[in-house]
Amino acid sequence: MGVINPDLFSGNIIMTRVRLARNLKGYPFRVNNPEIAREIITKVNRALVRTDTFDLFFMSKQSALKLEAMKERHLISQNLIDNRENGAVLINGDESLSVMVHEEDIIREQCFMRGLRLQEAYKRLNHVDDDLAKNLDIAYDDKFGYLTACPTNLGTGLRASVMMFLPALTEGGKISALIKEVSKLGLTVRGQYGEGSDAEGYMYQISNEVTLGVTEQEILTSVEQTVEEICKAERQEMERLFVKKQLKTMDRARKSFGVLTNAVMLSYSEFLSHIAMVKLGAMLGLIGIKEIEALDDLITKVRPANICEQYGKQLSAIDRDLFRAEIVGQKLMKIKE
Repeated sequence: MGVINPDLFSGNIIMTRVRLARNLKGYPFRVNNPEIAREIITKVNRALVRTDTFDLFFMSKQSALKLEAMKERHLISQNLIDNRENGAVLINGDESLSVMVHEEDIIREQCFMRGLRLQEAYKRLNHVDDDLAKNLDIAYDDKFGYLTACPTNLGTGLRASVMMFLPALTEGGKISALIKEVSKLGLTVRGQYGEGSDAEGYMYQISNEVTLGVTEQEILTSVEQTVEEICKAERQEMERLFVKKQLKTMDRARKSFGVLTNAVMLSYSEFLSHIAMVKLGAMLGLIGIKEIEALDDLITKVRPANICEQYGKQLSAIDRDLFRAEIVGQKLMKIKE
C-alpha cells in the first residue's frame, strides 16, 4: 500500500474518437430523395477508394440486429438508423474508420484509436477528409467555416472525445463537480453513448462543445489537457478510496472475478458492475490480468446485439444471459495470469 504507479492507470483512458461533420454544396443537409441520396453515397464511396479499404453498408439492406450491433460498437448512430431508407456507412477492415452518409449531416467521418491519441486520430482522419475534399464540393463559408445541420458543429465541424474509466471519482461523489468544472472550459462529460446516455461501468465520454471560433489544434489540445488533469484527480481519489483500503478493494475485485467466472447466467447490467471491479483490481495489481484492454473489448462484445450477432441469430433475454456468462467466463480464465 502506498504511492500509485502511474503506468498502472493507462486503463483510465479507454478510447479516443475524432469526428468531422461535413456537407455538400448544392444539396440540403438532409437529403430525402432516394435517387439523390444514392448518388451521393456513390460519390463518397468513389472518393475514398484510395484512402483505405472500406466496406459499404446500406442501412436499408441490414437487419435490425446488424444495425444495433454496429451502433453498440459506435460505428453508426441512432440518427443514421432513423434514416434507414437513405443512409449508408463505409467501414474499414479493423473498424477504426467509419464514414456515415446521410446522418444528421450528409457526411460524418470518425476515427477510433485506443488510449489518448487525439493528435494521431485527427491526423489519420484528416487524410480521409482531404480525399473527400479533393473529390467533392464541401460546403464551406469564409466567415462560419464548415456548414453543418446543427449550429453547435459550425466552424471546424470537429468533435474530439475520449472515453474514460473513472471509478474513484464516481464512488467518491465527485462527478457532478467535475462536470461543472469541465463545462467552464467549453467541454462536456456524458455517458459512453453520448448525450442522454448513462455512465455504465464508470465510463464517461469527455468531448468539446465549442467548434466555432477555435482551431482544430486548439480543440485537440484542450481535450487532451483536460483528460490528463482528470486522470490526476482520479489517481488522487483512487489512492484515498481504494489503495488505502486495499484489503476491502481486493475482496470486492476478487468476488466480482469469482461471479464472472462461475455464473451460469449473466445480465448485461450485472456484468458491467462486476467487470468494473475486476478492471479496478487488475489496474491496482490485485488481480493478475494479462491484457487490461481485453476487459474493455469484452464490454462491447457482450452487449445484447453483439451477443446475438456472435451466436448468429436473435436470442431471448435468458439465452443471451446464458451465452454471455459462457463467453465472459472463458475469456477471463484465458487472460488471467
